[in-house]
Amino acid sequence: MSEVRSPKSERQIIRWIIFFVIVTRLAVAFRSEEKIYTRPYSEDSFYLFNCAEHFAHGEGFTCDGKSPTNGVQPLIVIIYTPLFLVAGADKLLALRLGFILTALFDSLSIVFIAKLVRILQKKPDEEIRAWKSPPVIAAFLWATLYPIFVHSGAGMETGIYSVLLLSILYYYAKLSRLRSEGNAVSNMHWLGFGVLLGFTVLARIDAVILVVSIASFEIYKWKRKGLISATIISFFAFIISSPWWWYNYHIFGSIMPQSGVAEALQKGMLAENLRRAAIVIGDIGTVFFFLPNYELPEWFHYFWMLAIILIVLWIVKTFALKNYLKENYILAQLTPYYLFCGILAIYYIFFFSSPHFIPRYFHPFRIIWLVLFSCVAPKIISGLKDFYSRKRNLTLGFIWVFSLAALGFSASSYAYYFLIKGSSDFYKTGQFALMHPLEKIGMWQSGTAGFIAPNVVNLDGKVNNAALQANLKGEIGRYIADEKLDYLADWREFAMPAIISASKYGMHFSEVDSIGRIKIFKSIK
Repeated sequence: MSEVRSPKSERQIIRWIIFFVIVTRLAVAFRSEEKIYTRPYSEDSFYLFNCAEHFAHGEGFTCDGKSPTNGVQPLIVIIYTPLFLVAGADKLLALRLGFILTALFDSLSIVFIAKLVRILQKKPDEEIRAWKSPPVIAAFLWATLYPIFVHSGAGMETGIYSVLLLSILYYYAKLSRLRSEGNAVSNMHWLGFGVLLGFTVLARIDAVILVVSIASFEIYKWKRKGLISATIISFFAFIISSPWWWYNYHIFGSIMPQSGVAEALQKGMLAENLRRAAIVIGDIGTVFFFLPNYELPEWFHYFWMLAIILIVLWIVKTFALKNYLKENYILAQLTPYYLFCGILAIYYIFFFSSPHFIPRYFHPFRIIWLVLFSCVAPKIISGLKDFYSRKRNLTLGFIWVFSLAALGFSASSYAYYFLIKGSSDFYKTGQFALMHPLEKIGMWQSGTAGFIAPNVVNLDGKVNNAALQANLKGEIGRYIADEKLDYLADWREFAMPAIISASKYGMHFSEVDSIGRIKIFKSIK
């Protein structure tokens, strides 16, 4: 059976959902400068904006206008570049225009997630009410869930990455359905799919794992025919992404982005990776919540994950969701994506040292979990009605508690984003740097401040290769001395080791001020 066109009522609801997304995302752009620099854009998103600004001015991929960098994801930088061509010297205008892209990315994600859920269905129920339709549920959740917006609206590559991942899942499911029905899938289909995968790699480099997963699955399942399709998609994915590989190797001597190398400098992070992965997995399992509060005791993180897993297993058993999915959906088409997610988990937990980014790195898990939840949501809704007839008070209590908790969480979280008062410490530090234009300020977390003021120097090496090389040799103090930095500014735990290192090379600093958690140290001449 070929893909069934969505009913008119369903398409109309999805259009209204997209309209809601456009209005809410664009509304954020009309807030004050302080709020825009504080939320929802994240600290690291300003590295992307900074690089895009320099790229727009013809200075290449650089965050300081002098030294090249590969510590950014290339596709989103290129997409951001026209914002600065339009805005000129008005940085704030460029940031406001960025919300147009946020609205576009979320709108496209809604289209593709709805189409994906629809094509996964073996035989869509045409009699089902539109509000209980799995594609509508998927679209509504993507548009309203705070755990989605906190990533897609943060200004990082996650927005375009989500669009591309969902389009790949839809494209591959469509090709798989055509093939299973005995229809021919031409080499041009695979060529187009390879191109799409290539852009996904440019959106986020770890998507190379997805290319390998799909190619391997093709060979495993389809043998010789699969070898042809695997070769085509791998070749064209490489061709599209090859300029970035060439740039990395030619300029830096390695295909590994310097941001990844900088993150890997942290040692002994396995326990922290496991702890943070536990709470993120539990968070994803809830669908509606985003609770990676790392201030909580370690035991709670593992308890949270275990509790959610047990609840999910109970729901699956109670409502017979496994059989429901088997009878109503073709989920084998998603097998390469499952493999991709599994490899991502192993890599980022056991072989990478950046636990604070695990919520973002695990975003592909959230996508597939949301798809599966949307598929079974009608069954859960009908199952709750049956459960209600047998255990009325228990069911009502569960519905009320869960609904109020989900609503309260989303309302408070969005209020924090849209109604936040004041500005971030990083924004204020950027203003401090602007007030000292003839002096150089070194920072480890230099995204926001470095975008605001050109005299901020990155010290953690994520976008500054010279600082990275110094860190690799354990000589960041020498770099600080060579650069003759006038100030160091950052959280105390980041600043003190560098101050100690700098003292070995005749540079001494004294604490002179603070901006919230950020401590400011001035060079003693």
